[in-house]
Amino acid sequence: MNSLSILELVRDSECSAYDCKFVTLAIKLGAKLVTMDGKLLRTFPDIAFALSAS
Repeated sequence: MNSLSILELVRDSECSAYDCKFVTLAIKLGAKLVTMDGKLLRTFPDIAFALSAS
């Protein structure tokens, strides 16, 4: 996981660097990001999944 990937997600979304770090990690691991954060769910629908849907 590198800082450039995180910063690119921050630039292209309205999410915080903190949230984008978890998105980047999920992408790197090929894993789902299970969350209750509505902004993450809307912004990253292919990566972020609602807690109730997991």
